[in-house]
Amino acid sequence: MDFQQLKEVLEPYAELESPAFIQGMLMGLISVDNDIQEAVWLKKIIEEAQIKKVKESFLKGLHEMFLETNKGMNGSGFELKLCLPDDNESAVIRAAMLGQMCEGIIYGIGLGGGLSEAEQEISEEIRELVNDLGEISRIDFISLQDLEGDEEQVANDLTQLEEFIKVGVLMLNEELSPTQAAPIMNPDDETLSSQTASGKTLH
Repeated sequence: MDFQQLKEVLEPYAELESPAFIQGMLMGLISVDNDIQEAVWLKKIIEEAQIKKVKESFLKGLHEMFLETNKGMNGSGFELKLCLPDDNESAVIRAAMLGQMCEGIIYGIGLGGGLSEAEQEISEEIRELVNDLGEISRIDFISLQDLEGDEEQVANDLTQLEEFIKVGVLMLNEELSPTQAAPIMNPDDETLSSQTASGKTLH
């Protein structure tokens, strides 16, 4: 699941914003419905964006995204890979895509009716997490152009935000659709130790 390749696939469909937004939407939907079928997800995308025709490359790219994202969210948790630009991309682009991913997550949860159905039951921690994702979706990435001399710190901050989003998505998945969700793995778990040792709306 390569960000740049998917970006090229999605370019004819401006309403879909970016691969980051689309994966965010998918993760939000899976969080509230672990059993969602690929065809249902694709139909939601096409209908919401009012797309009339799609190319084979579009379907192939989103098929790969669905398989990898679904596997990552319902596997060990370590398998989840976010469809974001490489770390060597500019801070402005990285921040913008993090924002769009969070926008997509919230949109997907809303599209699946997750928060309205679980509003009386979700924990305060999850409420705060959703609020945090909302804040990230409004990140002021343009201001990053004016920073001088702090490139390394900004890059580190963006990496930490990426990890926060990843863990947050897994928490949402476990809380809103707990029957099949991947458990939230503690970095100190023996499993990780052994692995280390062995080696809005659509626009």
